[in-house]
Amino acid sequence: MDYCFTYFKVLFDKGFDLEDFCQQLGLDFEVLKDFCEEDWLEVGRNEVYNVDLNVMVRETLKDLFEKEKILLELKRKYHLTYYLERVIHIYADTENNINPILSLAPDIVAFLYKSDTEDDLDYYVY
Repeated sequence: MDYCFTYFKVLFDKGFDLEDFCQQLGLDFEVLKDFCEEDWLEVGRNEVYNVDLNVMVRETLKDLFEKEKILLELKRKYHLTYYLERVIHIYADTENNINPILSLAPDIVAFLYKSDTEDDLDYYVY
């Protein structure tokens, strides 16, 4: 069976204020501090597999949609870099394997453009 996960990755430098970031976006600071590493943050990780990755991505981005202007302001303020991470593990030798839909829907592409977020697709075939 294929395995996929998605998340919104935020790279940051010194001076990044996670609490301000969460407050500006209406995100739960207590939850996100557990997903914060030394120089990056993971938002909205989704491991609930769907053959249409757009469903997974929409779940990842659900708290960020319509907040593209705020994301841009925070990006400038803290010199952030954003990535939409899509990590796909495809098992080619499995019977009845259904190929996942990897292309992004127009609403997701629009979000990426408006928030200046890069799309990062990592895939592994076994």
